[in-house]
Amino acid sequence: MDGKGGEILWSYNTGATVFGGMSVNDGCIYVGHGYRDWLSHGGNLLNRRFGEKETKISPETVSKLRLKWKFEAGRDITATPSVFKGRVYFPSWDGYLYAVKQSDGSLIWKQNLQQLTGINSTRVIFNVNVTASRTTPTIADDLLIIGISGPAFVVAVKLSNGELVWSTQLDDHPAACITMSGTYYNGNFYVGTSSQEEEVSIEQCCTFRGSLVKLNAKTGKILWQTFMLPDNFGNRGEYAGAAIWGSSPPVDVTRNLVYIATGNLYSAPQNITDCQERQNNQTQVAPSHSDECVEPDNHSDSFLALDLDTGNI
Repeated sequence: MDGKGGEILWSYNTGATVFGGMSVNDGCIYVGHGYRDWLSHGGNLLNRRFGEKETKISPETVSKLRLKWKFEAGRDITATPSVFKGRVYFPSWDGYLYAVKQSDGSLIWKQNLQQLTGINSTRVIFNVNVTASRTTPTIADDLLIIGISGPAFVVAVKLSNGELVWSTQLDDHPAACITMSGTYYNGNFYVGTSSQEEEVSIEQCCTFRGSLVKLNAKTGKILWQTFMLPDNFGNRGEYAGAAIWGSSPPVDVTRNLVYIATGNLYSAPQNITDCQERQNNQTQVAPSHSDECVEPDNHSDSFLALDLDTGNI
């Protein structure tokens, strides 16, 4: 900050909470940070799922753990909760998003996602007939961002009271949904799209293509969307699948990359399925033999790094 006027000259997002003081030497600033809040599914930008500053829970103390409090939601809670400034945030399969006190589990607020957003469930998840989420709510400054389990919307609400700020549809495919928990970095939100299309009858399957999406966290505007398969133009019998469905995407600040993994193919062009059949019938193939049935733009069953700015693979 400017020493005279107090204007902010620059800022840097460390990806975690800064607790200690700073040191300045030879033109450099040195600062340490740690992870006490749990801001996303993975806990931090690197998706480490590790409580670095936890001191009370250890192999030596685990046998002494006792129930401190319990909160009863209407149905199962399967998402990893996020924790921030004394509050715990989580969705339930009852269709609500909850905020409770970290100290005693008492309710702060709850929001019915269908009433809040006006989004009607596509019922692509078995035995779930309400608009619901299975994703960890991601802390994004004063917002909480979650994905909807069909249709494929991402929704942002205020941390303070759960009031709706924006909602954005990432894929209009009827079987599309958001099952991956997103990652917030530098004003943007990164999340993948998934699908339940494999569960429909074979006559209807398949046309869905998985994608990774970058959104402006304040407005919900899509900044880029990178698909994992060639365009099938809505035609069955072409490439489909490669959902991005689990965990949360780690962000590599040093290399300016975001990392993801993709799922299996639902379907492929006839020439590819014929190739796979020939390959499966071979009996003498070296383990290091390249797979001639995998085309360059087929990114199913893959681990990928994408440029944060452009979405290029």
